[in-house]
Amino acid sequence: MNRRTNHVFTGKEVAMAYALSAERIAGNDENFLNKNQAVIPIFVSQLFQSIEIAIKYASIESGLFTEEEARSRENRSGHGIRELAKLACERLGGEPFGPIMMAMTRFNKIENSGEIIRHMISGAKFEKTRECYASRCLVYGQVADGDFALVDGIPEWIASVKETASNLPKIIKILRDWKASPSKSPHFVIGLQKY
Repeated sequence: MNRRTNHVFTGKEVAMAYALSAERIAGNDENFLNKNQAVIPIFVSQLFQSIEIAIKYASIESGLFTEEEARSRENRSGHGIRELAKLACERLGGEPFGPIMMAMTRFNKIENSGEIIRHMISGAKFEKTRECYASRCLVYGQVADGDFALVDGIPEWIASVKETASNLPKIIKILRDWKASPSKSPHFVIGLQKY
């Protein structure tokens, strides 16, 4: 087996790796997660890890915030998905979650991708899930009933997270252009041909 050594993976590669890991866990058996309940927190954690990396990587690469700022206590040591997204939006001068949501899902082809990613980042349904993820309880499977939520339509959830990871170069470009824009508008009008 050939192994890559001494390779530093990009944020895009790592975000995609977590999404692919979740996809591998779920597999082709629609009942696998139901039949193996202990796997569900790990599966959900992989998807949240992918979104965390996507937000951090896109924001750092576009100059919205630094690695040190991302890892601050205010941002749950870098694991607070909602906090990281809010910081990115504040730096862009936009309404909370609007700018990052637009950038992260603009090119996703899954019909309800924007809704899925928004739920993960800021939706009330996932409030306890984000808390469990940020505190690492979800990662270690130290959860109780009601501590985490699932999206209806597991394949669409996985595909939405994978698309977001895949589109990171475009997301970075949108965020860079928005940051450089002289407009003080909380909205950013983009031409699709640019990306």
